[in-house]
Parts: sequence; structure tokens; C-alpha cells
Amino acid sequence: MHLTHSFLELCDEWRWVFRQERSFRRATSMITSAMLCAGRKWVTRLRCVRGGEDSDWSADYKLFSRSQWRAQDLFDPAVRESLKYFGGGPIRLAGDETRTARGGRKVKRSRWTRDPMSPPFNVNLVKGIRWVQFSALLPLHCTDDVSARGIPVSFEPVDLPAKPGRKATPEEREEYERAKKQNNMCLRTVEQLQELRARYDRAGAADRQILAALDGGFCNRTMFRAELDRITLAARCRKDAKLCLPAENPDHPKKIYSDEKFTPEEVRKDNSIPYQTEMIYFGGKYRKIKYKEINYVLWQRGARQKRLRLLVIAPTSYKLSPGMPRYYRQPAYLLVTDNETSTGEILQCYFDRWQIEVNHRDEKQHIGITDAQVWNDNSVDRLPAFMVAGYSFLMLAALKAFGPRRTQDYIQPPKWQKKTRKRPSCLDLIAKLREEAFQYPEIQKKLDFNINMLNILRRAA
Repeated sequence: MHLTHSFLELCDEWRWVFRQERSFRRATSMITSAMLCAGRKWVTRLRCVRGGEDSDWSADYKLFSRSQWRAQDLFDPAVRESLKYFGGGPIRLAGDETRTARGGRKVKRSRWTRDPMSPPFNVNLVKGIRWVQFSALLPLHCTDDVSARGIPVSFEPVDLPAKPGRKATPEEREEYERAKKQNNMCLRTVEQLQELRARYDRAGAADRQILAALDGGFCNRTMFRAELDRITLAARCRKDAKLCLPAENPDHPKKIYSDEKFTPEEVRKDNSIPYQTEMIYFGGKYRKIKYKEINYVLWQRGARQKRLRLLVIAPTSYKLSPGMPRYYRQPAYLLVTDNETSTGEILQCYFDRWQIEVNHRDEKQHIGITDAQVWNDNSVDRLPAFMVAGYSFLMLAALKAFGPRRTQDYIQPPKWQKKTRKRPSCLDLIAKLREEAFQYPEIQKKLDFNINMLNILRRAA
């Protein structure tokens, strides 16, 4: 099976997303040309890839600005396909925020925010758009000796209201504070999780629990007090969070919280609580992880009366090279909203959460979700989600066509690169897609254009 065939089979499921057949065919040809395009992924360059240099380009822009479709419906094929890889365990998701640089005074949602890549001694600012993404963590290490693969299943913007100026009236300032609370990132994340729960239910997974691994920015009262049906949160918490156990005082039966408070850091230093071990796959093989566990913990300021589980992960030693000294990473503290899920499932899901960071890098560097300079309000939201959905299809098509390992079907790396890479990278998949477009012209029968790799390279130059 060819990679292009598998990719187009997933794109065929977009037929019900668009109201018109011509919109569906245009979307399929545009996402295919986006994967084949070399260089910046402008909308006009995607048209040049399809040989439309001498025709009207406005229809391509109108697909995102005027056509009637929802961006999140593009991920439904990825949701259904990801269910095949979870076996009998929970549906593992990873959630995180990301920022895409985008200037312009009239661009929707473009705001000045703190640059997460700035050094700790000098906070820098970047103007762009904030997004919340969820990726399904396919546990490929259960069947093959490879790391998990993150497959994006949701990508939505977070609207930050414009801050009023110095001459703003008190009413404008009150409106700003009200809008800032309503458009909070964690509130949008809760809605996104509930929407994903409904999509997995429609895909036939109503009896499966969702296990979502989140970063420390989501460990707050908004997330932990939300009513999430059949969704378990595992978020990294602060080492100085004030926790306690349920009160068991017969003289005060209505008392809920114990007077004795403790922090996750104190639990790590408490020698009376023994470490337990679990085998977790990360870094290319299974490793022994030490952790401490306390069940039925209460977080009065964050989760109120909800019974949580505290997991304290010991620092893991590592070496940068065989001849160098041994270093230790920082310990991790997790708060989990479920006391029944196995600890191994939770720890493996949290260690696999790094795959969403790999997704962010691929989407910005190789897929080019921020390259297209669109200005319409609908296009600003839709086009990046459209590109992320295409990236998700590319990952799933590779698994379907060649499996999770880096086989001989891919272009072999040069001599100076490691030959032991176990799984293909995003660039490997894009290179394979371009190779098939050059070697197998019959693949183009499903498309509305003829793939001319020489023209693609000429336009990139």
C-alpha cells in the first residue's frame, strides 16, 4: 500500500464535512498540495503546486472565509482511526497550549503575550495567537519497540480580549475583566475536553475512560472543579501545594479536611513512605521508575472535596554520553482525579505527554501552520486547524501503510546520521509522499491536478 493512498482514504472522510462536492474536492487537493509543497506554505504557493498559476486564486481563500464548515469536524477521521490503537485500556490524550507568531493590528486574536522561549532572567514578548491542542497518544510501545506517537485530535484558538488603554472608561475596564474571565484558557480547555468526550462517544467509545495528561499550567481550580464525565485528569502540580487527608474525627463528624497539611515536597522527603517501582517505556526502552503514591488526597483550595491521588516521581538519572558523569532530572508531582485507574497507565501516559511537544515542533517547522498570511476572521481560525488535521492524517497514513517502525520503504538517511532510528520522522513522511508523487503518476487519479515535482522545486527556489 502506498502512503498517498492511505492519506487520501482519510481525506475521503471529509466528504460529509463540506456541504458542496466542489468544496470537498478543493480541500482534498489543497491539503495534499500542502504536504507536497516545498518552502513556505502560502495559499498562493499551494495553488502553484497544483498548476494554477494562470487561474483565479480567490476560490482557495473563500474555502476558509465563506464556505460553511466547522474546523473541529476535520479531526473526526483521526478520532475514529486512533481508537484502533488503544486496545482495552483508556483513551490516552495529551493537552497543552502553544503560540503561533502572527502580527498585524487587525488580525483576529493576535495579542502580545509572554514568549515561553525567553530566558528566565529577561521576559520577552511575542505577538501571536494562543491555541490549545489535544493529541491522542497511541501506545505503539505495547506492540512494537518504538515510542508512542502523538496524533492531533483537536486544535482550537483561545481568544484574549484586547486590553483597554489608559483613557478607557470604568465601564470598558469592567467589560474587559468580564471578558477575560469568560475567555480563560482553562475554561476553553474544559469545553474542548467535553467536546472530545462527545466525539469519542459518537465513534463508539462511550464505555471507555479518557485519561488526559496535562502540564502544570492546567493544575488549578478551574480544571479540577469542573464536572468532567468519564474523563480523568493527570496534571503536574507545584511542589508546595497545600494538601491534606480527609478528617476522621468522631467528635466532629461533619469535618471534611484534616488539620494536618502536607506538601508534595514533604512527601518526597518523608522516609516513612516507601518508594514503589514501575516499568515505563521512554527514551527507546523500558526503564524502572520510582514513585510514591498517596490515595484519597484533598486539595482544599483547588479541588475542594474531590478525592485525588498524589504521585511523587523520583528524579531519574541519565548520562549525556558514556564517559560523562551521571546527572539527575527534577522530581515530578502529579495530581490525578481518579483513584481506580492503574498507576502504570497514569505514569506511562504522563511520560508519553512529551509527544505533543514533538507535534508542536513539526506543525510549525515542517507543516507551516503559520505561513499563510490570511486576514479574514474565519480564515485566521480555520487555516491552521486545517493544516494540523492534514498533519494528523499524514501520521495515521504512515501507520496504516508501513506500520510504526522506520522500514526500508522510506528514504534511507545519509551516512553521518544514526541508522538506528526506530520510527520515521515528519520529514521522512513528507519525503516519502513526494517520492511517490514522482514515481507513481497513477496515484494522481483521485486528485484534481497533476503533480509536477519539477514545478514544485522551481517555485520553492
